[in-house]
Amino acid sequence: MKKFLRFVVVLLLIVIVAVVVLGLIEPNDITVTRTTMIKAPKEAVFEQMVYYKNWVNWSPWYRMDSGKMKMTYYGTDGQPGSGYTWEGDKTGAGDMKDSAVKGTEMTYALTFTKPHGGTAWGVLRAEDSAGMTKATWTCNMHFPFPMNAMCIFMNMDKMLGGDFASGLANMKTYVESHSSGAASGVEIKEVDYPGHIFEGMRKTMSITNNDEMSKFFMESYSLLGKDIGGKITGPGTGLYFSWDTVKKETDMAAVFPVSDTTMAVKGASFFHVPASRAVLAVLKGSYSGMMDAHVAIAKYMAAKGEAHGAVIEEYITGPGTEKDSTKWVTNIYYTIK
Repeated sequence: MKKFLRFVVVLLLIVIVAVVVLGLIEPNDITVTRTTMIKAPKEAVFEQMVYYKNWVNWSPWYRMDSGKMKMTYYGTDGQPGSGYTWEGDKTGAGDMKDSAVKGTEMTYALTFTKPHGGTAWGVLRAEDSAGMTKATWTCNMHFPFPMNAMCIFMNMDKMLGGDFASGLANMKTYVESHSSGAASGVEIKEVDYPGHIFEGMRKTMSITNNDEMSKFFMESYSLLGKDIGGKITGPGTGLYFSWDTVKKETDMAAVFPVSDTTMAVKGASFFHVPASRAVLAVLKGSYSGMMDAHVAIAKYMAAKGEAHGAVIEEYITGPGTEKDSTKWVTNIYYTIK
């Protein structure tokens, strides 16, 4: 019995010494990073990163639980302080929180509660690189002494890095198939539309008669520019209240954002478009690509199950100020209901 107890004591001492030695050798901090190149604007890529409700499109852990992971969201999605808690059969349980957002970089904090407790923090970043977007996913973990000794039995870079590589591959597939590449010369992203009060002329006209529409815009802007020039605060804009492909007509208005609503000029009205989230397509070039841009936005919103409200065309640079149509720029907003 004494020999057995002596053996146990010696064994425990060996284990303790081994743990101490390994704790002194193994690092306390581990960083795992994976990257991929995505053929899409960095804003479209970052949108998948910063909005947690988009993670179901690409998260390797969501797919690991066959889409049955229970996710509860909190905060304002896309803003610091927002996040979600999760619980899954294979992924355990925990909390993912947005710590900070700077440009197209998000810092997050990760807390595990099941099957074991633990914390980590990391960064998701989208940046321009050689005409594409470089997507980076990084995670940092701290293991205090002597717990860091266990790292010798766990290759965290291989274990977690595999998940990161899988998630970024899923993101690449999703973004490239849903991004603005569907329309040449168009970039699509979700933004905060600031809202404006506009003044201008409203009319229902044919959507097949481009000459009639162009004439309406020119005449309206000429009149408005002469009578309300002092209170115009932005570029000429088109508001579209309806676009009926059966009747082939549209109810629309040619307007300017204004700072004064005391009195509308003869034949004009005021229109208020409140601030809201919106899908923005930036069309660079002639108006020949306008329809493709609208189709691209419609496909983008349909893929996300979103319905639109006001449709706004903001003519940043156009024929009134630039003869070269390749230099025209149009912002197309679809407000999200």
